[in-house]
Amino acid sequence: MTSYSLLESYVLFGASAIVSTWMAITLIVHLRWNNESAAGLQNIHLERTSRLGGAALVIGYMVALGVGLRLHLIALFPALPLLIAALPVFVVGLWEDVAHRVPPRQRLLAALVSAALASVLAQGIVTRLDLPYVDGWLTYLPIAVPLTLFMVMGACNALNIIDGSHGLAGGTSILLFLGIAILAWNVGDRLVLVQAVGMICALASFLLWNYPRGKIFLGDAGAYFIGFMYAQLSIQLIAHNTGISAWSVTALAAYPIVETLYSMYRRKFVRHTAAMQPDVLHLHSLIYACLLRHGQRARPGDRRIDIWTSAYPGGERRRCIRGANARVAPLLWLHGGVCFASALYFHTNTVALIGFTCLYGLVYRLCYRSAVRISRNIGVSTMTSESNPSPALIHPPVQPAAQIEAAL
Repeated sequence: MTSYSLLESYVLFGASAIVSTWMAITLIVHLRWNNESAAGLQNIHLERTSRLGGAALVIGYMVALGVGLRLHLIALFPALPLLIAALPVFVVGLWEDVAHRVPPRQRLLAALVSAALASVLAQGIVTRLDLPYVDGWLTYLPIAVPLTLFMVMGACNALNIIDGSHGLAGGTSILLFLGIAILAWNVGDRLVLVQAVGMICALASFLLWNYPRGKIFLGDAGAYFIGFMYAQLSIQLIAHNTGISAWSVTALAAYPIVETLYSMYRRKFVRHTAAMQPDVLHLHSLIYACLLRHGQRARPGDRRIDIWTSAYPGGERRRCIRGANARVAPLLWLHGGVCFASALYFHTNTVALIGFTCLYGLVYRLCYRSAVRISRNIGVSTMTSESNPSPALIHPPVQPAAQIEAAL
């Protein structure tokens, strides 16, 4: 039997994740499986596009695990229970992507079931928060288990919320798992490291299709699976390595966490709607609207507009829409990058990590208010989507101007 060095094992494992995810996406895109209309409140794309990117991602990750087990690359058997535990939330998310019949509460219930299975099968239970007095209570399962379920459900929902423009969720997720991988490598936790590497490679393959033109989408299955894996790998990393602050993984994911908490606050206490009610007032939604409006403004002397408009009716507007969509993710990757750098730099300093997380919450709030003010200044009174590119159809199904006023 061929023996592989540790580096060769990781390279083969990552390569199998990349190639298998790429092949699965290629098949889905070219056969046009599950291509759906662009119509929808939160949709900002043009063409009918498949939401089975999450399924391809999971296939790539599973193939990589299979290759690793078959070739005895790395001790991967302990990773199988976690993959089994992820199946309920993945299957329910996949059914929503295909049939669109699963309410948000049932999807979160599936996340709860997966979290419960992980607690039993993979010992994925929160054991410490590095807070005085609180850690003592976490020795009691009736307290530790509900907290674990809440954290896993929150992570699944957070990744689903930021999946709102081309490349945003994919790029942010790569930063999250890269942070987990570096922390795991630093303390010698090979099991968490190899699982994080598998997720990074599968996500990288997906991102090449998803950004910048959105050839395939992550879907609920992919977002929930990513959120579940990040939460569980974080829990296991912190539980097995006391040299890492429990707040490092929270600071690492500060952007999606704060986005989720603020969205729930805005819906429930500002707009007085259900906390799970979808809207178009996320930070990425406002940035998209600002970029789109800026791109549609007439520029004196720019002959390209006349050329495009005469050659392709609606073409200039479509080009602006695609460009605005593609420019949202890099702006918010900066948020993820700051969180990434801070979490790694202060990974042993609990006080600094808590302080950074609170500070980022304030920075997010300032960015949100700035996006609202810019929207007002440039006259964004309607939210244009790629599914409504025609000037005659520019009016959306909602009135974002009033919603933006309420969001303040």
